[in-house]
Amino acid sequence: MAIVLFSDVSYSVLSSQFCKKRFSGIADTKKGTRYFDLYLFYPIGAYRFLKMGRFRTHFPKLFLSLFLLTDCTTVGFHREAVRNSLEYGKTQTLKVCVWKDENVSLERISSLMDSWNDELALYRLRAETVQITDWKRRGWTGIAILEDLVHAPLPEGCDRILAFAGAKSTDYFYQIAQIVLAFFFIPLPEVLGAVDRNTGSRGYVLAHWFSLNQLLWSAPSATLVHEGYHLLGCGHSLFLSECYTKIREIKEAGLTESARKDLFFPAKNPKGGYFLQRKDLNSFFLGE
Repeated sequence: MAIVLFSDVSYSVLSSQFCKKRFSGIADTKKGTRYFDLYLFYPIGAYRFLKMGRFRTHFPKLFLSLFLLTDCTTVGFHREAVRNSLEYGKTQTLKVCVWKDENVSLERISSLMDSWNDELALYRLRAETVQITDWKRRGWTGIAILEDLVHAPLPEGCDRILAFAGAKSTDYFYQIAQIVLAFFFIPLPEVLGAVDRNTGSRGYVLAHWFSLNQLLWSAPSATLVHEGYHLLGCGHSLFLSECYTKIREIKEAGLTESARKDLFFPAKNPKGGYFLQRKDLNSFFLGE
């Protein structure tokens, strides 16, 4: 809700680090694991703000707040000239193990994967579903989903784990609470998808349409594209320029002898470089 964000961020130290701490981090205090989260706020506050006739006086705050929110919640806008100036080599496959919530159809998953592959084609990448596991979403927050993902080993033959979570009755009640509180300028964040920040090897998206935010800002397919960049090691930014370089680097890492021997598409190593073997990535999460 924009009017709350004015007072919350426009008088603070404005930096990308601040954005990450303020909006995009959920910490697991036991594991020290942090996640990239897609936070979106209802625009009702902005509508009321404009309706009160204060647009001219407070336009700088409105613009600055929307700019900051964009920088904190997007992987970045495309810069075609920069993207096209880089070589991405031959087409490589990202093998994905899918967790299918009980109320998400196979057709829905296929449609969302197709949308992601349309984006990946820009970098000569393709996501291939190699395994589908029936899974029941527990809890009603994203943290519960992420806990399941973080404690799951990456199966043999898989490069990433991606959960497609279905909507629950509690999600609809939360929507009602968001709308009501928005009229009192009280924001409630909504997480439509997330990826582990340390390695970018596992994440989830909400597969169903159920939210006003999805209608206005980020459809499930757009959310998957967003989280898909995190699965390639990219962070939040205003432009994708740095991400283009990271995608090229991770593809080059996938051509090393160690990665090719294990038939593994690399994952980011928080200590620097990349995990080139599946067993090393599993050791990071499970301590094996």
